[in-house]
Amino acid sequence: MKKSRNLFQVFVIIAGMFFISSKAYSQECGPNCPACSGGSSGGIIAKNNLVVSVLGIPASDDEYAVTNIRYGVFKWLDVGVGYAFKAKKPIWSLRIKALAEKEDKWYPGVIVGTGSVRTGGNDQSVYGMLTKTIEFNEKFALQGYVGAASVFKDFNQPFFLSGLSAIFFEKFTVFGSYDGKNFHEGLSWTVTDNLTLSALMIETRYPALSVSYRFDLGKKK
Repeated sequence: MKKSRNLFQVFVIIAGMFFISSKAYSQECGPNCPACSGGSSGGIIAKNNLVVSVLGIPASDDEYAVTNIRYGVFKWLDVGVGYAFKAKKPIWSLRIKALAEKEDKWYPGVIVGTGSVRTGGNDQSVYGMLTKTIEFNEKFALQGYVGAASVFKDFNQPFFLSGLSAIFFEKFTVFGSYDGKNFHEGLSWTVTDNLTLSALMIETRYPALSVSYRFDLGKKK
C-alpha cells in the first residue's frame, strides 16, 4: 500500500510539472511564502483548504497586482491558479511535500514544485528545498528552508534559494528570503484562523501588501 502511494506521488510530480511547464506563465509570491500560503509558516496548504490571496506591488516596474487561489488536494499536495494583472497571464503552481517534517526527528522536510520562485517576477521554474521548523515554545518558533531552482527555459543554470521565518505567538511572522537574485522581507499577521495580512518589501525597495483568506472546505458543520 505504501509503495503504491509513493508511486502515485511520483506520477503526480512528473505529470503536474510537464503540464504546467507546457501551459503556464507564472508570477506569484515565491515558494513557501507566509503571505501567500494563508498561514504563519508558509507550508503546504492543509487538505480540503482553499486559500484566496491578493498581492499588490504598486511601485514595481514588473507587476502591480497578483491574485491566487490555492487548494490543498492532499496533505502532501497543493495546487494553485491565479492571474497577473499587468502581464495579463494566468498563474499556475504545484507543491508536493515529498518528505514530511517530524518534531522529534532531526531530519528536514522536502518540498518539490513548480511555479514562480522570484517574487514579483515572471519565471516558470522547477525547484526543490529542504525545510525545518524548530519550536522553542508556544511563543516562538523558527522556520527555514534552503534549496535550488531552475527556470525551465534556462534549465542548465540552477540557482540557490533560501528563507528564514521567525514566528511569534503563532500569529506574527517576520520573514526574509533570497531567490537567487534578490532579497525580500516581510511581516505577516495571522489575524484569525482564516485571515492573514502581510506587508512586504520586494527586492528590499518596493513596498507591497498582501491579504489572504482560508476556507476550510472539509470542516463539518
